[in-house]
Amino acid sequence: MPVPILCHVCRSGRYQPERPGTYRCRSCGSPETESTFPVQSDERLVVLAGVLQILTVPNGHQVITPDRRCYAPHLGASLSLALRVNRTRPVFRQAEDVGTAEDLLSLLDADERGPWVLSPAQLGVLTRAMDVHNALLPSASRQYPDFDAEIRAARTRSRHPRVT
Repeated sequence: MPVPILCHVCRSGRYQPERPGTYRCRSCGSPETESTFPVQSDERLVVLAGVLQILTVPNGHQVITPDRRCYAPHLGASLSLALRVNRTRPVFRQAEDVGTAEDLLSLLDADERGPWVLSPAQLGVLTRAMDVHNALLPSASRQYPDFDAEIRAARTRSRHPRVT
């Protein structure tokens, strides 16, 4: 769950993007740069609803962020539909995959706008569901090809994490 960053000056305002890497407090107008906000290795700075926030990303998990050019609830609904369609088909044969799909479906139902922090298991279940869904309803992958590619790239990154 993302946490908004409070202004360092007035202690009550929240930062909004002004230019790339620059943010301004909505209350007092105090400017700050991205380097002002120290984040841990498992945290990311994200802008949600115009407010700068910190998002915690556990090791091995990936962040899926809907593209600004498309309406995010449709994406969450499309992913939920892929999981729902596949509950009736024998895509998930193992009990842990069925449980992961149910957990992911609950996550998508609770927050259909994203960004979503997904584990490698969740990404695996989601890409399998998308493959069957796209075979049945190919318009979803054609409608949001960048989003489809982002999820598949996140799955690849989760299977081959960087060694630091």
